[in-house]
Amino acid sequence: MSSGKKARLQLEEPLDYFKGIGKSELPTPTNILMFQRLTKKKLQQEALQNRSHHRFVLALNLETEGHIHVDNLALPLRPDQALLIFPYQFHHFSLPRSQTLNWLFCTFELEPRTFLEPLRNRVIDASAHTRQTRDDLTEEWGRLTDPQWGGDLQAEQLQATLMRLLLALMQDRQATASDLPPEPADELLRAVNRLMSEWRGRTVGVADLANAMELSESRLRTRFKDSAGIPLGSYIQNYRINRAMALLRTTNLSMADISEEAGFGSPQSFSRVFKKETGQTPRTYRLQI
Repeated sequence: MSSGKKARLQLEEPLDYFKGIGKSELPTPTNILMFQRLTKKKLQQEALQNRSHHRFVLALNLETEGHIHVDNLALPLRPDQALLIFPYQFHHFSLPRSQTLNWLFCTFELEPRTFLEPLRNRVIDASAHTRQTRDDLTEEWGRLTDPQWGGDLQAEQLQATLMRLLLALMQDRQATASDLPPEPADELLRAVNRLMSEWRGRTVGVADLANAMELSESRLRTRFKDSAGIPLGSYIQNYRINRAMALLRTTNLSMADISEEAGFGSPQSFSRVFKKETGQTPRTYRLQI
């Protein structure tokens, strides 16, 4: 065959004209949002305000290594890597290599959630194909938010492209992410998360954490602020609120049990702090589900 000519496509005849490939129950991501974080301050400060919720959060690192803390894990995220945070997973960010960065986030809803279980707590090395699909998704979002391009068909294209990205990440997961990455031995934020988890059911303060880490309270506060970008007291409060929100949405526990499990000490204190931080009472929040 002479150069410049494409090989002629030859497809085999189907054995059965009524049996094809593809499952009809493949889920579709909905209610998609995309945004960027370009500075360390913005990344960490916004994380303080993003309470526990029922949405997936896909973090895509375009530039600058950092860490994502998911529940008790400290997961390093490097450029061209991705991490999917599941609904109700508590997360925060630390140790970016510089004050400026470029992290892309895509949040969405999807049922059933079990479809994405292979990606839970796994940092994925994005292949060239996956990175191209990521870029396609960003372009689709840009077109959708442009008044000249937006519309139902464009929204469906965005959903389809996000699904392609998730499937590509699952393929990359099989190839590159068989085990959890090692956790840094001296990561302060990881240690705080571990203690907060181990001490569920009791009210934890800065003094308790400092005692356990054999640090003075002032030293712990300073080191934590340098690492997490927010005050330790605010972080502890946010951790409790996130835990309470998850329990309100995923269990039938009483208010008294939730206040104890989340470390508020009493139902009265729980209700007061919850309303101050979220603008709703715990009961109102639960009824909105």
